[in-house]
Order: sequence, then structure tokens, then C-alpha cells
Amino acid sequence: MSGLVYIAKHASTAYTNAASVVFQLTTATGSPLTIHQFKLQSNALTSAQAIVICQWGYYATGTAAGTSYTPQATVLRNTVAPATTFRFASATLGTTFTAVDEFQWNIAAPWESTNGLPASKIEVQAGKVWALILPNASGTPTISGDITFEEY
Repeated sequence: MSGLVYIAKHASTAYTNAASVVFQLTTATGSPLTIHQFKLQSNALTSAQAIVICQWGYYATGTAAGTSYTPQATVLRNTVAPATTFRFASATLGTTFTAVDEFQWNIAAPWESTNGLPASKIEVQAGKVWALILPNASGTPTISGDITFEEY
């Protein structure tokens, strides 16, 4: 990989009992990216077993709601601002979601994380909207985490 690597953080946020966007990355025209890893954490931590369904995929149009965060470079020599915009924690969904994969997350476990193996890296084309969502009402978890991606 020869691009610039950034990390975007999801601050601890209480979710309502509604379908929600957890992470949303919107790539700029001419700037594709690879997602290397994302991590979800919950405040439940063994207090209560609860399974939350998570899906990742693509929106035709992303949401403008939620909290914005400017991704930070993982290498201090990188002074280039990311072209990708990042939002998190929104109960307002984008339009026309196409799910690519789904997994079950037990929020009582300390965290859920992809492993960064080549098969788990996610390629996002330039000018696209990638999102990790809770597709259904999932109770009221408090979620935090981060996502690491590389722009080209």
C-alpha cells in the first residue's frame, strides 16, 4: 500500500432504539480508499448479553446528520488533510442502502474488530459512500470505536 493512512474516532455515544448509522465514510471524487480495520466498543462489558446486528455496505446518498470528525493521520509526517469525510452516530439513514455483509456483535464482549487480513480489507471507490449501520432497532447501546483507512 502506498497511500496515506488515517484514523477516525467514534466518541462514546448512546444510541436510541432505532436503525442507525454507526460509521459513514464519503470518498472524494478521484480519491478511493481501503478500510484496514474498524473497531466497535460497548459500555455493556459483560453486564448483559445482547446481540446487535451490524451491516456494512454502500449508500447511493449518505446522511448529512450525525457527528462530524476530521480523521487524523497515523504518521506525523503526513500533513495532508484527508479527502474523505467522516460522520458517526446518526439515527437518520442515507438513501438506498446496499448491504454487502452482516455480522452479529455481542455488545457484552469488550470489542468487535476486523483483523486487517487481506480478505477483510474493504475497497471503496472514489465518489462513494460506505457505511456501517445498525439496520434495526437494537436497544440502547452506548458505542465507541474507530476506523482506520488508507486514501490513494
